[in-house]
Amino acid sequence: MKQYFRECDERISPPDAFRYVIPQRAISITEQVLRAYGGRRRTSEGLVYWGGAKDGNTVRVLTVIAPQTTSAPRRVVATNTANARVVNELVDHRFVYLAQIHSHPGDWVDHSDGDDEWAAFKHDGLLSLVVPDYGRGGMLPLAKCGVHRYQGGEFKRFSDEYVENHFELSELEIQFFDLR
Repeated sequence: MKQYFRECDERISPPDAFRYVIPQRAISITEQVLRAYGGRRRTSEGLVYWGGAKDGNTVRVLTVIAPQTTSAPRRVVATNTANARVVNELVDHRFVYLAQIHSHPGDWVDHSDGDDEWAAFKHDGLLSLVVPDYGRGGMLPLAKCGVHRYQGGEFKRFSDEYVENHFELSELEIQFFDLR
């Protein structure tokens, strides 16, 4: 039987040249959406998707999408119908699906077995950020979140050093699609 919570066996620092550019506004909107879920009468995890562009080894977040979800205190999922709407927005605006961001109730930011299983659109390179405490304390510095990448059929968590050296904040403009 799988355990719901498990500690990350090891954090990785891949020897790659990827650079992830995240607009400050994307962080702010993501925090607002996650806090809204955590602030409900019956608190629940929240979920946000990031889309954008890839140019060689540079990945730029250009949109935040808040899908319609089914959530509970220790889980959040977007339905197939909700994810179809997300895909439509990405395609209509010529964005690439880059990341999923969801919150956890406490300070544990590794992936649970459910996080691994229920992640939508898993593909090599997909980022998955886990934000602690329903996003109440924000996302910055990013190393306080669990920053994972899907590679070779599984999510692996980056080391804090990798996050600090490969992720940068910017003032790029973004679009926000609230599909809730």
